[in-house]
Amino acid sequence: MEFNLNDYHRNITDEELLDDIRRVAEQLNKASLTRDEYLSNGKYHWSTIANRFGGWNASLTKAGLEIKKPQNRNKNNINVSDEELIADIVRVCNNLNQETITSSVYDNCGKHGCSMIILRFGSWEKALKKAGLEGTGFHHYITDEELLKEIERVWIILGRQPTTTDIKNGISNYSLNSYSRRFGSWRKALEAFVEYINNESDEDISETVEFETELETDTIKQKSIEQRNDGQEQTFARKTTRDVNLRLRFRVMQRDNFKCCICGASPAKDPSVELHIDHIIPWSKGGETVMDNLQTLCSKCNLGKSDLM
Repeated sequence: MEFNLNDYHRNITDEELLDDIRRVAEQLNKASLTRDEYLSNGKYHWSTIANRFGGWNASLTKAGLEIKKPQNRNKNNINVSDEELIADIVRVCNNLNQETITSSVYDNCGKHGCSMIILRFGSWEKALKKAGLEGTGFHHYITDEELLKEIERVWIILGRQPTTTDIKNGISNYSLNSYSRRFGSWRKALEAFVEYINNESDEDISETVEFETELETDTIKQKSIEQRNDGQEQTFARKTTRDVNLRLRFRVMQRDNFKCCICGASPAKDPSVELHIDHIIPWSKGGETVMDNLQTLCSKCNLGKSDLM
């Protein structure tokens, strides 16, 4: 079973895009919107709309909104004190109703240039700390696999494909910038995740082949042992390992709609719910680690099933 992303916004009509701009403007009680204001509250990415209508200002005009005049900005930060720079970072953050902001967001909304702020304080993260704000979560040494595993974790919690709004709202341990800088954009990060989930790597295949080859020898090293009713030991030849890798785990949960197959509990409805992958026929009793023998259970139902074994 191949896993796919949700359809992109190519089939969204012009009027649907314009209606969402109007909705956000009405929600914020504003006659005009910045790209970042829309990004924080809209259903789509501002670039999707800008590309459709030939620019953000053209999109605002189409939606019947005003075009914001550019602020008088002091890009060189001449004769601006540290306190004034910090105060403007806080101002932008408060205006966007966010706990923190990235340097690119500030560069679009702030009075000063973020490059000079970085030079003044040593880094954007240090400037945020000076302003009493949270860091953006950008991790310089995070691996691709760790980012992909985090996408999997967030997807399971939400029970659906994560959006840029979800990531900006802080559900991920890494910022939107972390994904965008590594993969090129959030959409490309999702595409990399799908490719990762759908791909059976050489490492996965070699592990299985080595395991099966071992079973063909006279001495079967990999086996499961169970005490039968008559006290004799029963052995099972294995075709798979007991462990469920990330790819298979996600496919099983996605098939089960990220809900417990027994009680229907889901992290999307109750954040305290923890989902596990369970062997329907226990591995110790000959059950294999394959899609048809795996199911999604919450931790409580999984424990309850173990108590009955």
